[in-house]
Amino acid sequence: METDNIIRYSSDEKLASFIEEAFYDSKRQYSLRNLPLTDDISQELIIEALQKSFQVCHLAGINSSHHFKKIYIYDADISTMHIDWRMSKKGINLMVTQMSSLNEKTACWLWELANL
Repeated sequence: METDNIIRYSSDEKLASFIEEAFYDSKRQYSLRNLPLTDDISQELIIEALQKSFQVCHLAGINSSHHFKKIYIYDADISTMHIDWRMSKKGINLMVTQMSSLNEKTACWLWELANL
């Protein structure tokens, strides 16, 4: 039984859209900072894994915005801004499986995914 479906009872599209976005935002609990394996992987490989994840969602008919959201992080100490991604559990697991670089940390993560 699927428990994360949204059923609209209101005819107010703006309110329904706001509630739907809040729902999916609550599901996106992870970010790239939650992945200990990103320290050893280049930014290019991370971006490639994200793009592959978007493609998997597209081909599977899944709205990727339900699982991935670009966010901007400002570091006041060094006055810089960088991009991070908020992801659902499915999103972050999908991204890890799309990593083309296999090392010890990635292998451990994939083994954990296999146990779910």
